[in-house]
Amino acid sequence: MSSLLERLYLSAPPWLQNLGVTWYGWKVYRREYGRKFERLLAEFESHDRWSREDLQRYQDEQLATLIAHVYEHVPYYRRIMQERRLQPQDIRSVEDLPRLPVLTPDDIRTHFDELIADNVVRSRLHHGHTSGTTGSPLQFLYDDRVCLVKNVVDWRQKRWAGINPGDRMAFFLGRVVVPVSRSRPPFWRYNRVLKHLFFSSFHLSPDTLDIYFDKLGDFQPLAIEGYPSTMFILARYLLSRNQTFPVRAVFTSSETLFPQQREAIEQAFACKLFDFYGMAERVVFATECEQHCGHHLNSDFGVTEIVCGDDSAGTPGEMGRIVATGLHNYAMPLIRYRTSDITAVSRDRCACGRPYPLMAEVTTKDEDIVTTPDGRFVSSSILTHPFKPLASVRESQIIQEDRNHLVVKVVPRESFSDRDRRYLIDELTHRLGPEMRIEVVLVDRIPRTAAGKFRWVISKVPLEL
Repeated sequence: MSSLLERLYLSAPPWLQNLGVTWYGWKVYRREYGRKFERLLAEFESHDRWSREDLQRYQDEQLATLIAHVYEHVPYYRRIMQERRLQPQDIRSVEDLPRLPVLTPDDIRTHFDELIADNVVRSRLHHGHTSGTTGSPLQFLYDDRVCLVKNVVDWRQKRWAGINPGDRMAFFLGRVVVPVSRSRPPFWRYNRVLKHLFFSSFHLSPDTLDIYFDKLGDFQPLAIEGYPSTMFILARYLLSRNQTFPVRAVFTSSETLFPQQREAIEQAFACKLFDFYGMAERVVFATECEQHCGHHLNSDFGVTEIVCGDDSAGTPGEMGRIVATGLHNYAMPLIRYRTSDITAVSRDRCACGRPYPLMAEVTTKDEDIVTTPDGRFVSSSILTHPFKPLASVRESQIIQEDRNHLVVKVVPRESFSDRDRRYLIDELTHRLGPEMRIEVVLVDRIPRTAAGKFRWVISKVPLEL
């Protein structure tokens, strides 16, 4: 959503905001649902019954087609392949991929325009961005195809959990669906097209949680989806009152899901939790099935390599960095994209019988929840959003010193300006409230923990429900 549209939306009355959410839902429906969605979902669900050999052949075929496309239409890859004296026929399978170099985030920033296919209309593409594990934003472009396929693999998992398109769902995600300054309900907006109710994650507090659950009770969703830390807040509230709110399934993503969070969420919502792992780069998607013994790498969505410290391929069970290739974004293909996430491909086979390999838990960062001066709880994942458009930020870290004071450490690039500083303060104030004093501090580096881990949000304020 453009900044102008966002301002218009946030200044509109609730009834008009509901119409806006439904209008946006209709745009998504036209792009990602309908007959094309039903056909592709049926095709991808048929992959569940494939052998691993069938899945490997599919990957190889999709990869060969993609390589031929990038050689002809993507200047960056054509140049790289010519420098290495490679022709498309030299990369016929996943085993041939290491003949191409790894693509780093800095490569994307430096060669952004070269990575866009010359046979697409740029104005028709969709923008995506991520803050990155170290708080350094990165931008991408998608075509309609990868948006559709991502929706298909998402719904494939939801159907594993017994949830179907058209079922009522509630969402607790990171978008500002209700102005943060609003002090009275409703704290939600409804997409009538998809039957999705979007709750504000910025108004959760001991004083409002009853109101949230009253609305959930009226809406009666079959499933709820949200960030683990946000769902944990809801679960702890229910359990502290010896209550439950039964649904068929809870879906979580975007953060590390800790065992104590899973246990509390499943107990509070009287159902199983289905976690999934994805990336804004649209190169990896991994989903948890009804056996709950790990995440299945959706090998029909992308190719995932596990690369160890010496750039060698990891063996089964060996931890290494995820290097991934998306198979469906022909507008801005990312081949052998080096992520910051660490995992392993398990030796185990899942009892569900599906052919997709199991992935171990992903090690990224340990995050905390920010408590606002007026008592609201804000998930750290929500706070990534102001950073995403800022290519001028190399790394960032948020430290909540006390209830009223937030320090934002920024490792700047040369392009970082006073305008960027003001933008960060304004956007964080918009989410955390005017009583929060936000201080942006420029630093040369952000220290890691003794274990070498990066913590993007550090809160020194105890979480109290």
